[in-house]
Amino acid sequence: MGNLFSQELAECVGLWLAEGDRKTKSEITFTNNCTDLIDLFYKILINLFRDKKESIRIYIYSNRNNKINQYKDIITKSYIDKRARKPYYILRLASVEYVKKWKEIVEDISKNEKLYPLILKGFFAGEGNIKEGSHNSRVLRIAQKQRLILLEKILKIINIKKFIFRSNDRSYYIYGKPNWDIFAELELADLHPEKKERFWRVYNEFKQDHYKNNYLINNIFLDLETPKTTRELMKRYNRSFARIQDILITLKKLGKIKNFRVGSLDYWTNNLELIIISKIKNKYLNYLNQPKRTSDLAKKFKVGQKCSLKILRRLQVLNLIDRNKDKMWSKMSINEGNLLIK
Repeated sequence: MGNLFSQELAECVGLWLAEGDRKTKSEITFTNNCTDLIDLFYKILINLFRDKKESIRIYIYSNRNNKINQYKDIITKSYIDKRARKPYYILRLASVEYVKKWKEIVEDISKNEKLYPLILKGFFAGEGNIKEGSHNSRVLRIAQKQRLILLEKILKIINIKKFIFRSNDRSYYIYGKPNWDIFAELELADLHPEKKERFWRVYNEFKQDHYKNNYLINNIFLDLETPKTTRELMKRYNRSFARIQDILITLKKLGKIKNFRVGSLDYWTNNLELIIISKIKNKYLNYLNQPKRTSDLAKKFKVGQKCSLKILRRLQVLNLIDRNKDKMWSKMSINEGNLLIK
């Protein structure tokens, strides 16, 4: 089986699965209003079941005002459907024997995780759409009557994380710029020509809005209402460590945020009253319920005096403790609500 054929076959499996008619035992059918997809599915059927070429039929439904793309080499029947805004086509191969073979092929393809992007490409061509809403909201949708385990598995395998199934309108909703980036990288919307054009138009607008001046700095600042590490922000905004670090340092210089070193991590926050400390520093604080010397703390926590002194001086810099003339450490009056333990 050639590589190109394998790819197109996987796409057609996605198209067929998206349509949802998986219970029929007597015929293979595919319905769509896009002639490019009908042509692709016909090509695959001919390659798989060449001896059944004469049994393939195309049924064309349109209102009388539509221009119809006729098929010369296939037995074609035309019907009137006054509800049809544009012509749609039903490709049909009636054969109990070949339906069984087709379902075996679908099952094999569906088990191959390497082909998942191509299956999803077919899914989206068949039942996907791009929704633009108010406030520049952009959503990718895939229509399905009910939740589909295979589809959800595919989305997770290719790292699509932010999606939900809404039973009220029978659709999967895929949100977030990182997920649009995955669709763009894998060209998942490119099989259907009209959806391809719309996806790239919206995606390019999305990129412009997403990366406009001050987008990152403004949104990262607001995001730091809950303390976060640089790496958490990297994943959230799909940016390099250096880019996020530059923004954090800029915000810090402006006096809008501050950071606290806890172990090997820096936590950043826009809550200027918040103080973040490690669990061991918190233990030191709790032990200083009355004045103590450095040696007392070193003995308590079974470490050297230099180690204890280092921790104590860091607590002192944070204005959580102080040292008197007798070299006794004591806890200062603090608002416990402004203290976060990591």
